[in-house]
Amino acid sequence: MEEVIICLGNVFYTPKTIEDMRLRAEKSVEIYKRKNRKIIFTGGFKTRKDLSEAKFMLNIALKMGVRRKDVILEEKANTTIGNAVYCKKIMEKKGFKSAVVVTAPHHLRRAKYIFKKVMPCKKLSFERCKSNLGFFESIRYYFGERYTLLKLKIKGIDFSEV
Repeated sequence: MEEVIICLGNVFYTPKTIEDMRLRAEKSVEIYKRKNRKIIFTGGFKTRKDLSEAKFMLNIALKMGVRRKDVILEEKANTTIGNAVYCKKIMEKKGFKSAVVVTAPHHLRRAKYIFKKVMPCKKLSFERCKSNLGFFESIRYYFGERYTLLKLKIKGIDFSEV
């Protein structure tokens, strides 16, 4: 049984990446309404200085009926590694033993690898949101993610990227 939902942010580079964040937030709200768990929205100020990824997703969730008291904002992380490290700290502080991690389909494999390495003692499950990528975009993202995952497996996780 998951005690918390962790929703990973994305950058504000393009309408596609912003839409991807909306889809992640919506999937997290869907799980929240089914399981009545707390949500950690994680993502910092990597591409915008006036609005964090976490706060952007929080605003979507509030409009969808999530109670503010059920949300924890993590606004320091600017990478998936950072998401895992800072969420682990929150989970330890709040006493959460398990989580469901929500991200995009193309990002799921890398997120699983990182979160399982950073949180080996936590029970983790993973959910993908809908994809907003077209066929050719999906192929490009798929190979980009595979390459990044391969580098992580060869070099290890660089915690200086937190």
